[in-house]
Amino acid sequence: MTSVLVTIDTELSLAAHQAGSTPADNMNRSVFGRVSDGEWGVAYQSEKLASHGLKAVFFVESLCADVVGLDVLKRIIESILSAGHSVELHVHTEWLPWFPRDPVDGARGRCIADFTYDHQLRLIERAIDNIVKAGAPSPIAFRAGNYGANNDTLRALGRLGLKYDSSYNLPYLGLPCQISADRPLFDACQIEGTTEVPISCFLDYSNHFRPAQICAISASEMRLVIERSAAHSRKTAVIVGHGFELLNRSRTRANRFLVRRFDRLCQILADGQLGVISSDFLDLRNISDHEKVGHNMPLSSNLTRTTSRMIQQALAALIYR
Repeated sequence: MTSVLVTIDTELSLAAHQAGSTPADNMNRSVFGRVSDGEWGVAYQSEKLASHGLKAVFFVESLCADVVGLDVLKRIIESILSAGHSVELHVHTEWLPWFPRDPVDGARGRCIADFTYDHQLRLIERAIDNIVKAGAPSPIAFRAGNYGANNDTLRALGRLGLKYDSSYNLPYLGLPCQISADRPLFDACQIEGTTEVPISCFLDYSNHFRPAQICAISASEMRLVIERSAAHSRKTAVIVGHGFELLNRSRTRANRFLVRRFDRLCQILADGQLGVISSDFLDLRNISDHEKVGHNMPLSSNLTRTTSRMIQQALAALIYR
């Protein structure tokens, strides 16, 4: 049965930090989505998923704790764990210029793939230390900020005891995602001794891949990804979102189109008719490393769905700008 992982990248805004936002204000806006018309971030998303009996994986960025302190990270993790969801590791290396003590000898890069293997080991080890000190169980899965991992990242994860990576995002392959494989990845498989669990995607028009991201695809397209992943006997289908995903672009209020889309995703997964199971990475232990990879051709949508979504996105941007 296909395991569907709803994954939420959970992070403070570096731009807000640079603009002088306090850590508490940054957390309230970027993580908890507390805006003029309510709260639409991590707490809303985790509670909505839990109310439908669903699991979610929150990839929590933890290098920020070296800059803003552990208290903010503790509050974020407590909110997620109290709703019954899992916390895994997320790393944005853009925080390094604000570190009081430099762990990588002055090296800098937008993505972890910009660093040497040894520096990646140090950064991931530091991120693990932060997230555990903030109250999370020792992580078993990782996602690179900006999806910017490479094969050295996968080797580093294995050395540090993290079994899973979910940084491979085909529409971003080349830059910033630099994970090299012998074929495009549409299902979980072993690379460099790590189980790579790719973010799902589909062809929405000729030669153009669209990632299965909540703000990027319609509810109909999410159903297509889930339904066809099951039909093709894939081990996994991975949906990606963010703590701030349901807000408008200026992050001043909810984008109600996206809120309804997220709610619809929960309903699709909860109806039990698609032959899938709501999962986290602990559930993937039951997947054999040698199990046959599912259908390795891309999923495809059609022009009607693509056009409908583009109209929805344009209307939402106009109404909730």
